[in-house]
Formats: sequence, C-alpha cells, structure tokens
Amino acid sequence: MNPIEEIIQKLQSVIDTVETIGLNDVDGWNAASSELYAILPCIPDAFSALSLVLELSVQGINGIVLKTACNNFASVETVSKSLCVCKQCLEEGALSEDLVDTMIQSLNQIISGDAVAPEPLIVDAENSTVLQTDLNDLAALWVQQEPDDAPGVSRIKQSLVAFSDRDGINNSVKDQMLKSIEILDAILLLEVDTLADAWTEAGICVERAIQLMENPDDIQPKQSEIKQPSQQKDDALRDYMPNDPDSDLIGEFVAEANDLIARAEEALLELEVDPEDMDAVGTVFRAFHTIKGTSAFLELSLLSEMGHHAESLLSRVRDKEIRYQGGYADLALRSLDMIKTLMHAVEKALGGEPLIKPEGYDVLMDALMNPEAAGVSEERDDMASPRIGDILVAQGKADRQSIETLVQDHSKEPLGMAAIKTGTASVNDVAHALRAQERMKGPAKQFVETSVRVSTDRLDRLIDMVGEMVIAHSMVAQDNVVMQAAHYELLKKVNHTSKIVRGLQDLSMSMRMVPLKATFQKMARLVRDVARKVGKNVTFVTEGEDTEIDRNLVDVINDPLVHMVRNAVDHGIESPEVRKKNGKPLSGTVKLSAFHSAGSVVVQIIDDGKGLDRNAILAKAIEKGMITDSSAVCDRDVYNMILEPGFSTAEVVTDVSGRGVGMDVVKKNIESLRGQVEITSEPGKGSVFRMSLPLTLAIIDGMVLRAGQETYVIPTVSIVRSIKPDPKDISTIFNKGRVLSLQGKLIPLYRLTRLYEIADSSDDHEELVVVIEDDGNQAGLIIDELVGRQQVVIKTLGETMQKIPGISGGAIMPNGRVGLIVDIAGLMKLTSAEMTDKKEDRLEKVY
Repeated sequence: MNPIEEIIQKLQSVIDTVETIGLNDVDGWNAASSELYAILPCIPDAFSALSLVLELSVQGINGIVLKTACNNFASVETVSKSLCVCKQCLEEGALSEDLVDTMIQSLNQIISGDAVAPEPLIVDAENSTVLQTDLNDLAALWVQQEPDDAPGVSRIKQSLVAFSDRDGINNSVKDQMLKSIEILDAILLLEVDTLADAWTEAGICVERAIQLMENPDDIQPKQSEIKQPSQQKDDALRDYMPNDPDSDLIGEFVAEANDLIARAEEALLELEVDPEDMDAVGTVFRAFHTIKGTSAFLELSLLSEMGHHAESLLSRVRDKEIRYQGGYADLALRSLDMIKTLMHAVEKALGGEPLIKPEGYDVLMDALMNPEAAGVSEERDDMASPRIGDILVAQGKADRQSIETLVQDHSKEPLGMAAIKTGTASVNDVAHALRAQERMKGPAKQFVETSVRVSTDRLDRLIDMVGEMVIAHSMVAQDNVVMQAAHYELLKKVNHTSKIVRGLQDLSMSMRMVPLKATFQKMARLVRDVARKVGKNVTFVTEGEDTEIDRNLVDVINDPLVHMVRNAVDHGIESPEVRKKNGKPLSGTVKLSAFHSAGSVVVQIIDDGKGLDRNAILAKAIEKGMITDSSAVCDRDVYNMILEPGFSTAEVVTDVSGRGVGMDVVKKNIESLRGQVEITSEPGKGSVFRMSLPLTLAIIDGMVLRAGQETYVIPTVSIVRSIKPDPKDISTIFNKGRVLSLQGKLIPLYRLTRLYEIADSSDDHEELVVVIEDDGNQAGLIIDELVGRQQVVIKTLGETMQKIPGISGGAIMPNGRVGLIVDIAGLMKLTSAEMTDKKEDRLEKVY
C-alpha cells in the first residue's frame, strides 16, 4: 500500500467516526482530532492546500468538544463534507480548487460563529400525494436512524418543520407533526429520560400523520366527542390490516412477539408477589416497547397503540409513580391479554380475514390513558401471601395443627427456625420450602442459552428420518448374513454403528422434549383469575416445572389441566369464611407438580380443600342409572365416576364450572395419549388428581410377541408379568370361560389369535401367558412366543385400518414385517364387551 492509499484509508476512518459519533462523546471527538493531527505531516507537498482544510477541521472539532460552536449540527456537517473533499482529491490525484476554497470558507464560518443550520430536505408539497410520498420516505429513514445521532435527528426535525409549514395540510396531520417536532427538540436538548422511548414516541406521531393523510376520514375524534351508533358500528367493522402487508415480516414479528408475551406474563405474575422487582418491570417494559415499535413499523396501528399505552403504564411503575398492585396489576394483565388477542387476530388476518378491533378495546384504551379516572387504584384485594407454613403443609412435611401451634407459641421468631427447633420439620424440609417460596417470588437468574429457531415441520421430518434410519439399521444388524458372519471385524463395526444410531435416536427424541414451565405458567394465571372471580384466597405452588415432555403432548394436556385446576379452585377450595369456620387458614393451597416415574411423566394437582363428597357422587350415580347398589363400589370407582360425560354434583352452575362437561374431556384426552387418570380424596382435607403420560408419542418401549403368524407389541408399562402357567392353575368358570389362578386372584384368559380372529399357530408348544393391566383390571393373553423387549418407532396404519379395536398403531420390525401395537385400554374394553354380550356368544370363540 502506497502512502496516498494509507492517508485515504485513515481519512475514511475519521469520516466514519464523525458521521456516527454522538455530540456528547468527548473521547470520540478527541480521538478523531488526534487522528487528523497524525495525518497532517503525511500530506504530500502537491496537496498542501488540504493541510489547511485538515487544520481547520481540527479546530471545528475542538469547537464541538468545547461547545463554543454556534451550531454543532452545522459544524459536524461541514467537517464531514470537508474530510470527504480531501479524500476525493487524494483519490483523483488532483486538487479541485473550487471545492477546497468552498470548504475552507465553510470551516472558517463555523469557527467564527457565522454558520447557518443545514438546509432541510427539499420538499415539494404542493399536493398531498407528493407530501405523503416524502413522509413515507422519511419514515423509512427513521427506522435506520439512531436517536443519539444528533445530526441525523436534526435533519429529520428540519424536514418535519418544512412539511408542517406547507399549505393545505389537515390540522390533525399538522398536530401529529408538531408533536413529533416537540419530542425531537427535547431529544436534541437531552431533556428526555430515555432517548429510545422518546424516539419511538416521535416516530408513532409521524406514522399517525401518514395514516391520517392516507385516510382522512379515519381521524380519531376527541374524547369529548360522542360517537353516533352508526359511527361505532363502522369503527367496529373497519379492517385495520395494512393495505400492502409484508406477510413474511409480520409472520416473524408474531413469532417473536409471542415469546415476548410469554416472558412478560411470567414477569407480571412475579410482580404480584414482589412489586419491587425492577428486573421483572424491565422485562415487561421491554416487551411492550418492542411490540409497540415493531408493530408501528409494520403499520399495525391497533397493536402499536395498545403497546404504547401499556408501556406508559409500566413506565409509571418503573419510575415509582405508582405501585404494581391492586387495580394497576389487573390493568396490566388485561393489556397483555388484549395484545395476545390482537396477535391472534393478526395471524388470522394473514390468512385473509379482516383485522377488526376486538371487543373491549376502546374501554381498555380509555382506562390505560387515564387509569385513575377509570377507578383504578393500588388498593389490594384481601389476598394472603404464600407462607412457609402453608408450603410445608402443601408439601406434606408438617400437619396443619402443628403449624398453627408453632405460630401461637413462637410468634416472635421466624416460623422456619421454630419448626427446626421443635422438630416439627427438618432442616432439609425448611430449606426446600424456602426454595419453593423463592421460586414463587421469581426464578433465579439464569444464563441465556444460544438457540436457533427451527420450523417444527423440519424438526418432525428430521425425527422421522432418524426413525427410518433406526429401522433400516435394525434390519441390517439382524440380517442372517450379518448375524452368521464369521468375520469378527464386520460384527464389531456393526455393533459400533448400532451404538451411534441409538445415540442419534436419543438425541433426536430429546429435540422433541420441552419443559412444562410454560404450561405451568398458564395455570398460575388461571388460578389467579378464577380465585378472584369466585372470591377465594388461593396460594398456587408449582414443583418440577422443568420436567420435560414431548412437545406434541403439551398442547393436548393443556385442556385437561385447565379443567382440573379450575375445578380445584372452584369446587375444591372453600371460601375464606368456610375455611375459617373449619379451622383452616384463609388461603387455600393448590399444588401443581410434575416428575418422572416408571418411564412416564406424572402430573399431579393437589388441593387442601373439602375433598370429594363420596355420598353425593353415589347419589348422583344412582340417579343417572350408572349403578344400582352403592355398597359394593370401592372408593377408586366412586371417584372415577366424575370422569363420565355430563356427571356433576355441583348444585349451582356458574360461568366457571359445574355443567359436568369438563372431566370427561380430561379422561378422553389423556387416554388418547396412552395415559391414565387417577383420583384420590380425603373428606375435609383435599383431593389429588394424578395424570400419568408417556414420555413421547413417537417411540414406545414394548414387549414383542408372536400370536399365530402375526407379531404384536405390548407397551411394557401395561405388562404385570409373563409366565408359563402350571395347567393345574387354569380352570373354567361357567359363563366366564377360562381363568388363571395367580397369587390368590382369578384372572380371565383370552387367546390373542382368537380375539383378533386370526389363524392359530400349528406349533405344538406349551402356553405362554402375558398378564396385562389397565385401570386396575387385569387379564391374561395367551400367546405363542415371547420374542423380547424392544423400542419401536410408532407408525400410523392409514385411513383404511383406523379404529381397529385394541390396536393403536404399527411398527416396522427388524425382519421387515409390520408389528401391530396393542392398545391395552381398547383391548380390555373389547374383552369386557365380549364377557357381557351373551347374544353374540363370543366367549366360545375366544377359546
């Protein structure tokens, strides 16, 4: 690189600095001045005139630093142009005397104080179409402009001034421009709290001006003006979707906004526990701010307006003008709900539906604009905060009576310390309760993991391909040519490949797994809302929210969880008056937990309410004709009756629950996932609803068996045991068929080949029995061969083979044949129907 090129490179560096640096960045300006001083001695004699330009530029920079320049913006502009002229002359290898003289004159003017402000953008606004085009161009530049770039902000301000001075501009448009100019003045004078917030607010004013110019009839009336019914109807039916929306950008925005909304909702719930958590306030504020700014850029006016006013509410909380509690907390959550509704509406609008204003939008907007006038205040409802004692009782570490005694006898010391001293709870129990209480206040700050967004379709295709690879590899590994190979090295390589394939399979399946935290968070919001609606005090405790489950299961279990949690609050937890009368704390506890057990994911809802009324359930069952004699029904069967369609013991039907159309949905959804629901209850102490779910829907751990010439797979979680029975343990009972006597129980036997009406095996061998269990009922399946335990990839059977009783799917076996996966619940129903249907006389066919 020759000397001239080095000078050009250094000049370009200084130019970049001058054009991007802020006015108040003294260190940056001093660095630029030093770089110019370093360049001066390197200027060739042939370009000596440029030395004067550089010296004057240094003086101009000093005036900016010392704030002696009469117009800093003009100074920055002049210095930048002067340096560009120097660079141009060096690149062309010749001096342009006219340009150099002009720059020297301009630099002398800014140094002496005779400079004038830069000329505004030239605008031909004789007609509104031209003005509208220029404003759109300005809006595009606005997005690229940084608020701390004073020259750029000044140029935009001057352009707005020029626009607002033109004739023929609607007063409403001019008002928005003047409001934006006023905010820009405050930015330039550094009279704003946050540059970014003020910059966004000014941009929204320009956006509104553009919208008003495009649709003059859409000018919003003043609050004092009352809309006529016809006007209100037209406003409600108006399509707020932009005329030419960028579907790709809006789609990306919706995905990003949904993540922001989820984090904001979690933070808002944390704030209810600890209103002083400024980190949570910042999380919500940033979410509203991002949604507001991006939606304004995408011309989604409803979202930007709602986001702006919701952000203003959080700004007041952040500035400690108001406290996040009482009515302000409700208002913030209502705002978030409205933004979620709008997001859903935008998604539908991308599919061609109109984007109309949701019901309640205007009422909520009025409340946000003036909360106090709408009756919003910091007054709290009489809600009890979570206490260590409540948590210890909810976790089963102590009984209620012991805790109440501790509170009375050791009122002057912390309850946890008193519990340890008296032996009511151990140190570990108290520590665990304290951690649970801390989690209720807010999760520990964690490092953010780096992640990449991947389409779920692409992820599903990847997992499907891995499944196909597993099947193909199994066929190769168990091929007779490989199994009987005499080459040790070949077998060694095949075994090594098997390990890699299994590892890849486990890794791909883990990609389907997502934590239950987001689902639990929704339940926290549900408990809060339902409790307030029915006038109850409820402490919500969660455990195991990091437990992972197949992402396809998450959406399906959402409805069952909603029904059970809502019932726990509405039907389970008593009112404060009743709890006080019964010697219970005013605040009830609902605990939602998740954990792994025996290869399944267990989700439990535990409440310390009144429990299930066994007598009321039996009375309703007799009334509905479900049973005739209540004396022979065990507790398990009694409580499971509430899972039947239309079954409800509620005396009053509310808009929360009570019609008996929820719990049957729970049972149906869970059983469709190969899961189970168990209910236990203790009168006066509460109930436990337990859902057991498979870890994944893609792979099943099963026992492979042969019946006749067909291969079947039975889920291992449903197998009690496999035996070769002694003939003396098998007997025949009239009208019930053959039964197996096993550990004092009589288990009905069914030959699998005859259940599915396939040919029996011609092999002469002893019988094998696999004992299966579903919902407490057991049966023995007579099979021909037990092949072994194996993980198989679940495949659907296609439309032509859907709804086969007792079959849930298929799997490709290592020998290339299809094995049928047995649906134990369906199979048990099939055998039960055969036992009771004497007309068809299926029992003789079964064996």
